[in-house]
Amino acid sequence: MSSVEYQTRRIFRSSATSRDVVRELLQIMWLAELLSPSDEVWLVSPWVSDFVLLDNRSGLFNSVNPHWNSREIRLVDYVVQLMTSGTKVIVVTGYDQHNLTFLGRLKDRVVEAGVEENLEIYKRKKLHTKGILTSGGVLMGSMNLTYNGLELNEESVFYETSMEAVAKARVEFQSYRQESA
Repeated sequence: MSSVEYQTRRIFRSSATSRDVVRELLQIMWLAELLSPSDEVWLVSPWVSDFVLLDNRSGLFNSVNPHWNSREIRLVDYVVQLMTSGTKVIVVTGYDQHNLTFLGRLKDRVVEAGVEENLEIYKRKKLHTKGILTSGGVLMGSMNLTYNGLELNEESVFYETSMEAVAKARVEFQSYRQESA
């Protein structure tokens, strides 16, 4: 029996399909990233908030990070954990007031952890792209990195692991560093 390697996963989430599928994909992506960190991780979203990423109230993820204790792990907690392992995190978002809480909390925690050199933040006036890029895959689609995007809205996302898709997304995302806002 031969194994089949999937390079693209498409998820169409609506009222008829499970919200948990996207959450589980994100959890697998993020846990894989902690086990084998990328040099860079890109978070691109016009709106971003500090949503609950992992539910560790049962202690299920204590082996990944014993300092997390038994609590909900938010996006900021996770991003800081990545940066302490040496990963540079690049956040590209819009100028909307909604993002200020997340960005403020992230900056405070990054300074507290002493990893300021591992964070880049870019703001774009007309940003509509939404994606997460690691060395192992790219998640793109209609979903903002917010509670509503993850839990409430009907969304369409795809996750690709081919090196071609990852390289192409990296080139496109790099343009956010060069272009003026």
